[in-house]
Amino acid sequence: MRLLLPLVVLAACNAASGAPTPADHITLAQAGLETASLDRSSDPCVDFYQFACGGWLANNQIPSDRARWGRLAELDEKNKAAIKTLLEDDAKGASTDPAAKKLGDFYASCMDEAGIEKAGVKPIKPLLDKAAKVKDAKSWQAALTELHKAGISVVFAASAGPDFKHSTQEVTLLDAAGLGLPDRDYYVRGEFKDKLEAYRTHVGKMLELAGIKNEQAASDVIAVETELAKLTKTAVERRDVPAAYNPVDLKGLGKLSKLDWTGYFKALGVAPSKTIVVGTPKFFSGLDALRTKLKPAQWSAYFTYHVLADASFALPKAFDDEQFELTKVLTGQQSQPERSKRCIDAASDSLGELLGQQYAAKYFPAASKQAASQLVGALVKTMNDELGKTDWMTAATRATAQAKLAKVVRMIGFPDKWRVYDFDVKRDDFAGNLLRASTFETHRVLAKAGKPVDRGEWQMNTFTVNAYYEPTENNTALPAGILQPPYFGADRGVAANFGGIGMVIGHELTHGFDDQGAQFDGDGNLTSWWSPDDKTKFDAKGQCVAEQYSTFEAAPKAFVNGKLTLGEDIADLGGVKMAFRAYRASRAGAKPIVADGFTEDQQFFIAVAQAWCSKDRPAEIQRRLTVDPHAPPKFRVYGALRNLPEFNEAFSCAAGTPMHPTKACSVW
Repeated sequence: MRLLLPLVVLAACNAASGAPTPADHITLAQAGLETASLDRSSDPCVDFYQFACGGWLANNQIPSDRARWGRLAELDEKNKAAIKTLLEDDAKGASTDPAAKKLGDFYASCMDEAGIEKAGVKPIKPLLDKAAKVKDAKSWQAALTELHKAGISVVFAASAGPDFKHSTQEVTLLDAAGLGLPDRDYYVRGEFKDKLEAYRTHVGKMLELAGIKNEQAASDVIAVETELAKLTKTAVERRDVPAAYNPVDLKGLGKLSKLDWTGYFKALGVAPSKTIVVGTPKFFSGLDALRTKLKPAQWSAYFTYHVLADASFALPKAFDDEQFELTKVLTGQQSQPERSKRCIDAASDSLGELLGQQYAAKYFPAASKQAASQLVGALVKTMNDELGKTDWMTAATRATAQAKLAKVVRMIGFPDKWRVYDFDVKRDDFAGNLLRASTFETHRVLAKAGKPVDRGEWQMNTFTVNAYYEPTENNTALPAGILQPPYFGADRGVAANFGGIGMVIGHELTHGFDDQGAQFDGDGNLTSWWSPDDKTKFDAKGQCVAEQYSTFEAAPKAFVNGKLTLGEDIADLGGVKMAFRAYRASRAGAKPIVADGFTEDQQFFIAVAQAWCSKDRPAEIQRRLTVDPHAPPKFRVYGALRNLPEFNEAFSCAAGTPMHPTKACSVW
């Protein structure tokens, strides 16, 4: 699998303008699209997702080791196969390269099931002992601190990131955490009662495996987490950016909670920044009362369970199997992925940039980075032009938006500077390797507090099949892992590439101007750069989107939460629009290309939809509707395209049909 992106992908398709010429006729496959994925019996104006993906949906089943199966998952499988080759070669120990040895030893330790079984819980015994000794406030803090040092975020989470209002500086961040279920709603809403009871059973079995046969222990864990959940924000509340910015100093933090904060940070081996940003003040204000209300034995059971759950993959098979029982309940996934895949994930989490360096060297030539940069440049130019024509914004706000776009840091393929992993890896100690990796990463992140922000630091691995935009740093990353069909390919047509990877790029750029991103300026600072009238219009446009998406029924009587998905929905709408305009600009004056009767505009929209062909298990749908800020894939297609006039023109959809609603929503 070698990814070669043509440097002439844009320029080669342009032609001199002049009179229309007869179209070239090719097949869909030659255009880079999939005939077998289509359902031509479906009306594209009624359900375009079914039209573009119906064949794929009929011909693909969700693998037993997956809760969702789609195009991103297909690429993830391909990348895992490539990475497995790298790690198996590393594990042979033939190379003298220190990086290869570290990766090889880590992977070998993960695959050593006999060694893991023999070690038992011994590698995590110091943490279990700390959890077992909780008797009072002092021992409570000692246990919490030890778990936090190991990267186990019980009770709350400590991290570091850019100061929302002084974005050149890293600050200490604190917020609610410590729940074993996906969201606080699982503890407080009736529709999740069965999941909560299954969790109680699971917790009891995990504790019993560790030799704790107290029948009350599982209920103690649930009691602690339910109290924490009551103080935790909902998924929608967490999207309120200004409400998450509550700066205090160490003294002010002490007024929220009487935890020995000076001792806490000293034990972690880091100094907090002068400004500490608290995400949920009411959580920390309520913490002292919880520490008193809940008994030491309850806290001890809670800490113990989370040590076991966090380390379960590195413990004997009985623990790992029981932890998967919870996954089955929450997602509907039927079987564990084969161990090699899970060891790849573990290596990715622990030594991601070391592995990414090998991946980039073998599968992503440096020239490809330049080619992908051309695509990003085309999208940035188109978006700048579109912002310049936005008629609902005043000139001053529009100019500020364009200036912000110009400042976006574009990170393509892989980092310019690779991370160093300064911790020991032992070939016969997988649990120890995981603990050392997690401890190293926890300290690395917390130690950034008080230091300048590195806007070129990657938050995603090179081989990850995804992309992102970070508003506090005003940067976007497009990893090498996603630069493959059905998103990008050297032999795909321009329409297919812009409909695939162009849509992804446009999506990430639009995040800088979604309901959250638009609250940050070009330097990444949380500040209002909008005129009051412009902001009112922007909010109204967002409200239209939220209301429309909330009508989408993902499962019987289960609807998309438009307030939760608003940011991603705005990015989807803008991403497709910008990609379409960029594709049109690249084909200006060129000879038309018809693929199996489909015009290039139609090919573009088919490419958009075929990038999202996907299936979910029922339990996974429920989970994602609760916690995922993205709409289900079907509605990412359905929502984005039905609001775009160019789509209706391409497929001659009459007003009033499902894909051409009488009331359309548009933000950018």
